[in-house]
Amino acid sequence: MEHERQFSFMNVGSGSSLDWASHLNGIMKKRILLLGYLGFRSNPMDGQTIKTRQVYELIRKNIGDKVHLKYFDTEDLHSNPFRIFVLLFRLMRTSKVVYMPAHNNLRLFYPPLVFLSRLFHYDILYVLIGGWLPVFIEKYPYLLPCLRKTKFIFPESPLVTDCLREKYALANTCTFPNFRFRTGIEKPAMRKNPSAFRLVFMSRIMKMKGIEVVFALADRFLTENDKGCSVEIDFYGKVYAEDQVYFDQEVARLGNVRYLGGLDPDRINSVLQEYDALILPTRFPTECVPGAVVDAYMAGIPVLVSNWLYARDCVDDGETGFIVPIGKGEVESYERHVRFWISHPGELGRMKEAAYAKSFTLGGDEQAWGILSPFLDEEVVHGRTAR
Repeated sequence: MEHERQFSFMNVGSGSSLDWASHLNGIMKKRILLLGYLGFRSNPMDGQTIKTRQVYELIRKNIGDKVHLKYFDTEDLHSNPFRIFVLLFRLMRTSKVVYMPAHNNLRLFYPPLVFLSRLFHYDILYVLIGGWLPVFIEKYPYLLPCLRKTKFIFPESPLVTDCLREKYALANTCTFPNFRFRTGIEKPAMRKNPSAFRLVFMSRIMKMKGIEVVFALADRFLTENDKGCSVEIDFYGKVYAEDQVYFDQEVARLGNVRYLGGLDPDRINSVLQEYDALILPTRFPTECVPGAVVDAYMAGIPVLVSNWLYARDCVDDGETGFIVPIGKGEVESYERHVRFWISHPGELGRMKEAAYAKSFTLGGDEQAWGILSPFLDEEVVHGRTAR
């Protein structure tokens, strides 16, 4: 891929001391390998692939020419298992592995990866995606010794970091935000259409992300004209195959709901600015710091979310949005908050400002690089210059 920093012997001449000096300097350069599901073949653009690509881009933009940066997309192994030999070759030549696995990869591949780290002398920097690791360790306790041998572990949430330290004695942890690259947005936009309150859902479109709640909410406003202000809801994201029929039926039934397909990452902030708030009534208990919430804050819009386990790590209830308990009366609570914003535009404006301010402490690329860079910039690995 064009983003990879290539290393070649082709320009090394046999009679030029300058060429040989340049060649030797290249050998001494460090090598970093990002290992994870980048999804360049299928391009799913879900939370896992987006964060993995963002971390790769963060390193690429900041690391400079002193380091060889490569990646290995684990999706390649699905179509060509023999690519494992390419991975082994890259592991032999690397000094740092930035590892970003999902469940099966961690369960099956991590123990061999840790074993090879002792053989090939590379450090593993494990960047978490989501908040599921503490529960996963309970189910697969054999992973704990591997995690203790990991150079450093980077959870998204301070609550996950505390859990790993206190419950599992993993002192090698440091919170690393689910960041986004900051755009040129300087301040939140006020409501552009006072006659319509616009909500946006931007995530995987599936029942486990709470789309049933969103449709129930839309239904409550379908035939109303609340003081001249209608409520419109737009969906962005990939539709989960098992919920496709249900989703299509509901969109066709409800006149105040639209499905607008996928959203290019470069357009997310500018598009979200057109809305009044983001809604995410997820059912995943180990949701951590959703990228959609970070995107909403950077666009300067508050959020309406369910009370998953780590929700309060990223949502200040009543300030940057509202947290709604899952269960009885849930839809009514969402409705009540929407009506509050419609009837109190000043409070909506205040919460937009608070959401935008939160983006500077929650998930900017400058903050993320400040945390990760010291672990990548060590000049000596295991007492020797990296290959």
